[in-house]
Order: sequence, then C-alpha cells, then structure tokens
Amino acid sequence: MTKKRTSLEDVFRPVQVATAREPEVQHPQSSREDKRRPAVKQQTVYLPLPVHEQLRKVAFEEHAKMHDLLIEGLDLVFTKRGLPGIAELTRNRVKT
Repeated sequence: MTKKRTSLEDVFRPVQVATAREPEVQHPQSSREDKRRPAVKQQTVYLPLPVHEQLRKVAFEEHAKMHDLLIEGLDLVFTKRGLPGIAELTRNRVKT
C-alpha cells in the first residue's frame, strides 16, 4: 500500500478557525504584584577561569552556593565604602 504524498497546496492552505472568539491572554504578574518574591535584577558576571575555579572550590568546601559567596563579597564592598549593606537595602525594599 502506498502512502499519498502531501501537496504544497495542502500545507499552505489557510486554516479556518472554529470560533471567532479571541483566546484569553494570561498576563504575567508584575514584580510589585507578586508579594512572595522580592524584585531582583539579573546580572551576568564574567570571571577569569582561575577565579571561577577557586570560587567553585570554596563554595563546595563550605557547602554554599557561589551566588551566596558573591553576595557576601558585594556586602563587604558596600560596608567598606560606608554604604548600607545588603540586609539593610533589602529590608527597606520590603517595607515600602
């Protein structure tokens, strides 16, 4: 038994929509509406390979995440410059 080949006309024939009703669109909640997760901004960091490897080893040895160590480092940078630390910045963010 041979199978009939699909023609280009069949492929490009306009599809008829069963109903004229527009589909409901689900809009994602804005970060202000979502009270469970604080507003965050993603940032890419480019690390030299030896720095990345050392950070990875420290995180493994301390059973920590590399992200947490980077945040700890940023907190030290802010504190050294007399700026509010991450805990203070995020605490103020939640209250507003």
